[in-house]
Parts: sequence; C-alpha cells; structure tokens
Amino acid sequence: MIRWLALVLSLLAASPALALSCRPADPVRDFKAAEASGDRWGIAVGRLDFDEGRLPRVDWARQDRVPPRTDLRAQFIGHSLDMNGFDTLFQANVTLRVLCFGPWCAHPKSGTRYLAFIKHENGKRVLQADPCGSWLYPNPHRHDLDRVHSCLAGGPCEERGF
Repeated sequence: MIRWLALVLSLLAASPALALSCRPADPVRDFKAAEASGDRWGIAVGRLDFDEGRLPRVDWARQDRVPPRTDLRAQFIGHSLDMNGFDTLFQANVTLRVLCFGPWCAHPKSGTRYLAFIKHENGKRVLQADPCGSWLYPNPHRHDLDRVHSCLAGGPCEERGF
C-alpha cells in the first residue's frame, strides 16, 4: 500500500513537467495556418531586439498567476519575404507577444536572428512567441527559409515529416 501511494504521489508531483505537449514546430505549417486564417500576415528574417527583463517569469509555487500573454515593445530589423525571396529591407517597431501555456512560457532572446511570422493586428505588427516554438524561429536554417519562400511563390509547400 505504501509503495502504491508513493508511486501515485510521485506521478502527481511530476505532472506539471509532463503536461505540456507540443507538435514539433514547422514554418511551413505556420505559413499554411497564416494563409488560411484570413488575417493579414508578413514574414521576415532578421534581428529582434527587446528588453528581456520584461519577459514573464514563472513562480512555480504560484503557477496560476502566470499571465497568459505579455506584450512587449520591440524592434525588428532584417528582410521581408516577397516573390523574389527575403530581399526587401524591413525595419519596424513591433509588438512581441510572449505567450504562456500554464506555467510554460516562451523565452525569446533579444539580439537573436529570427524567422518571424508577423500578424497585422489593429494597426500593429505583432510577433507571437509561444512555448511550443511556433511563429518565431531562432537562427533559421537556409532550408527553412527556402521552404517558406517556395510556399509563397506557389512551389512545393510540404510540411516536415517528423
């Protein structure tokens, strides 16, 4: 009986670590979701700068107090995607929306190069960072940039097989 109770308690104590389950992030899947959404989106690659001190912090003793989203002022400098590729200079003040799913929060890094999906929302440009890694891809590989460009240009647009 004591062993069974110890097993149950250990599983319950470990449950927060097991609760977040994400599909592997894929920029092509995000491209398709943005295209199907009916909202206006842009895609850019470049450097994201913001105050990391304003990122949400999780107090594991008070997980219920983690805000579901935190909007931060940021700047993005790079190149936006058009039919020719990532050739158009892009520089803008943006809103970095950091999402938390329960106690799990995205942790973007200021000064890092990102492939970013930028949603136009009420006159703002919004970059969304979620704990599963979708919508904002750090240090993107050339292959992923080419895959997203192919989608925009009407070429092959296949999601990664995981």
